[in-house]
Amino acid sequence: MRTYLRNTFLLLILLCLSPVLQADDNPSLRIEVPFIELHSGPSAGYPVVSIIEQNETVTVLLKRTSWLKVQNKRGVEGWFHEDNLKGLSQDGQAIDTNLITEQDVINRQIEAGVMYGDLEGANFYNIYAGYAFTPVFSAEISAGKALGSISDSDVFEVMLFSQPLPDLIVVPYIGVGAGIINTEPHSVLADTESRRSTLMSAAVGIKYHLARNFLLRAEYKLSLALTDRDENEEIQTWKIGFSVFF
Repeated sequence: MRTYLRNTFLLLILLCLSPVLQADDNPSLRIEVPFIELHSGPSAGYPVVSIIEQNETVTVLLKRTSWLKVQNKRGVEGWFHEDNLKGLSQDGQAIDTNLITEQDVINRQIEAGVMYGDLEGANFYNIYAGYAFTPVFSAEISAGKALGSISDSDVFEVMLFSQPLPDLIVVPYIGVGAGIINTEPHSVLADTESRRSTLMSAAVGIKYHLARNFLLRAEYKLSLALTDRDENEEIQTWKIGFSVFF
């Protein structure tokens, strides 16, 4: 059963990459619900052009976002939403609609996660949430806590990211942003005091799709803390973590 599922979705991914295929290369699927309405275009707003009845076999021609274009045995072509995959099978095996395709990963919009790493020798814990405007550009807000032997710090940032090659298996990205860091020294000596600095940051990292809607992420960030002292301070952060996307 797993072999049939894997082969079916590999064929659907290939359809995304190559909209025009020969008929012999297209998978055939059997309808297992009472009926499916075929629309003239990839949207419910298009008129219904035909009805496919239960146990009828259709040929998948291409996939666009969440819609499939198929052809029935009479040569009629039309579109239906992928939610109807719950009623389809190939060689008698049901298709799992919970599988995430490569295109779903590329076109994700909302992403949130947690990361752990090192901020100048301190243990660093970070949570973040981001929104993708396009597969290449996204924005992110984050909050972090650094726990060190000398002082603790709270870090809040807003970042803009670019991943120019979103279709790779391991996706590299770069980012720039700004924020604040609040540092609270452990010592009670007179020459130590709490301080707040503005951060200007640049980051590089990679993302890897683990499974379903989970990503593995690793990042290096170099920040410049703008202080009221004679010299500004450079802060390096290394971190790795996981995220989910929607």
